[in-house]
Amino acid sequence: MASVSEPRDLIAVYLSDLRRRLELPGDEAALVVTEAEDHLRETEACGLAAGMTGHEAQLAAISAFGSVTAVVRAHASRLAGFTRGRTPAAILGDLILAAWKLAGIGLTAVGISGLVVLLMNVALGRAFTGQAPAGVSFSKAACGYWMSLWPGARTCASAHMLEASSDAVVLRAGAGVIGAAVLIAYGIARYAQRRRGRGPAVVLGGYFPLFATAVFGTGALGLALAQVTGVTVTQGPGTYLSGAIVAAAAAAWYGGRARPAIRHLMRGWASYARTR
Repeated sequence: MASVSEPRDLIAVYLSDLRRRLELPGDEAALVVTEAEDHLRETEACGLAAGMTGHEAQLAAISAFGSVTAVVRAHASRLAGFTRGRTPAAILGDLILAAWKLAGIGLTAVGISGLVVLLMNVALGRAFTGQAPAGVSFSKAACGYWMSLWPGARTCASAHMLEASSDAVVLRAGAGVIGAAVLIAYGIARYAQRRRGRGPAVVLGGYFPLFATAVFGTGALGLALAQVTGVTVTQGPGTYLSGAIVAAAAAAWYGGRARPAIRHLMRGWASYARTR
């Protein structure tokens, strides 16, 4: 009895063909392929969310993005050019798209950090995420509010600890839900752009991973420094630590995807230095 073969990953086949046919230096071709994969997977996810099968969603994503020939032709004269040959309106639109995408990813990361806080609450206790440092005082009004929410708490500090450790989970989870909605809206907007013939566009000319690495890396460093120095800290170490962990993980992941852009910039800088 003949076995039924697994359906091919059409997007992977498309990307392989694209990489082979791009007549560009390796690092520049990698920029194009990386961004193409991001857009195709985003559109595929929207199709799956709309009820398509995996095969249908991939076909729709490829159709909206454009044929390999069209993409190769689009990048024949300018690769990953963020400003080169583009109007101010196009550059502004690219920046808005990048900010939109990063906002969705950032809010989703906040939601993930809420799950980390939940795990910390279970494994290390609520005091690790909610206990205020020694010397922090609270107003009578705030204490009365927290005590009304947690009548079982014996002291204001205990009520604050319970409320803070709970808020760190609930509020961040809410941010994560909003982030997912923002990313879905972003994917729909990008899909609509391509359907109207305004693609395939490469957000930030392929430098989005580098941009995201800088933003998440700065966020991780800022949260870590705030916890170490005690600046603005009114809760347990797990509050900032959870955010720093997620931000550092996001920075590391995007850092790996940013390597083609970094090589491209370094090569450009070396070429510029030689002409000086």
